[in-house]
Amino acid sequence: MLTIVVICAVAVLVLGLGPVVLGRDAQIAQRVILRFVFTIAIPLCVIFGIGLYAAEWLLDIQTPVWPALIGGLVIAAGWLTTAVFNELARNRDKEERLRDHHKALYAEIQDTLSAYYGEGEATPHAQKIIDKMSADPKFVPFIPKENRDRVFTALVADIHVLPRQTINPIVAYYSVISSIAALANDMRGERFQTLEQDRRIAMYRNYIQMRERAYSYGRNTLKVIDAYAEGGPKAAQAKLDILSTPVMGQTGPVQGKV
Repeated sequence: MLTIVVICAVAVLVLGLGPVVLGRDAQIAQRVILRFVFTIAIPLCVIFGIGLYAAEWLLDIQTPVWPALIGGLVIAAGWLTTAVFNELARNRDKEERLRDHHKALYAEIQDTLSAYYGEGEATPHAQKIIDKMSADPKFVPFIPKENRDRVFTALVADIHVLPRQTINPIVAYYSVISSIAALANDMRGERFQTLEQDRRIAMYRNYIQMRERAYSYGRNTLKVIDAYAEGGPKAAQAKLDILSTPVMGQTGPVQGKV
């Protein structure tokens, strides 16, 4: 009878879970199965096994338990199959949301980098502004309003979807973007107009340096997102390790795909 029980259980598990365990979602299926075995199946078997042993040998109660055990195994296998497919569905939904978030953030960062790079003219243009400020004490440069984090702001409540490998550089990049926006607002105010030219030049230099830092952070962020899209967490972590030491001499906008 025990052999029949084992055969039935194995047959149900193979028919219900075999295609999943052997497919690309094997790790998720195996995780759910192992969780079920160690947190539910084994404790229940121990508890009911001790109870049945006590009832049969100590109290001399003879109960036909094999049919009930077979039915229980079939029900457990069906529940386990449902749990596996539910977990797979949740995982696919999370992966889809992650891809959508990466694509949206990638597009916003790339657009900002294109604006900061300015076809290679950003740095020479900034130097011309500084030279003009130095030559004309009354000249006050026009500072455009910085609003380059709309996508990030919209997604920040759901940012936990992003993996650790990409969330760290993304947050670091947008922290600099937020600081640039705050400084730009100060330089657009009346107080900036009344400052001495030396202080205005110092603030403008700081503004340009922060934009250059954001450009560098943004480039690295795009590279990590690209690596994650192509090879998953391990590839993204490898790219982070490579980028941990700054590489000098990198110029030009980043092109890639997610």
